[in-house]
Amino acid sequence: MAAFITAFNITMQTEGGYNPGQGEAETYMGVDRSQNPNWSGWVIITAIKAANPGSSVNTLDSLFEKNADLQTDVQSFYKTNYWDTLQLDTVNDQQVANALFDCSVNPCIISASKAAQIACNTVTPGAVGVDGQVGSLTIAGINKQTPSLFVTAFNGIRVANYYQRVSLTPADKQWLSSWLGRCKPYAQGNA
Repeated sequence: MAAFITAFNITMQTEGGYNPGQGEAETYMGVDRSQNPNWSGWVIITAIKAANPGSSVNTLDSLFEKNADLQTDVQSFYKTNYWDTLQLDTVNDQQVANALFDCSVNPCIISASKAAQIACNTVTPGAVGVDGQVGSLTIAGINKQTPSLFVTAFNGIRVANYYQRVSLTPADKQWLSSWLGRCKPYAQGNA
């Protein structure tokens, strides 16, 4: 079965550190304060900022990274809100789970669950219903696919959706290269 920490570490490579709100809402490791104002990590971040007035973003980022409680809160946030909601502990292939988790964190226009269902049906027509809900039938459908074919189909859906996002919101073009870089090809022989 897939391991959360593996997928988490891959996705966090592109989620970055601390942004005090320059060009977007205040975020830490991809957690947006405006969307998640009650996240327990904000209490820690606010306390560290208050204890270190006038510190640069780089200094704050370093202090945040060294705070074990904050790092535990980040992992818990992502496990609960992104990994567990897709039932990724029950996915057999790690690379499939990595792709699903990353898409859940950085979604297409459609949800990761709906993209997964469409990918299943791309590889095996009629494999699962497309309702955007992950249940035992969707997980079984994902697990029945050849992982490399599933990831290729899933990434194709992600890429098309990212381009569609840019066509709908041209200002998002600044993120396109980063989004496309998240669509990792399946690496044969890797877990």
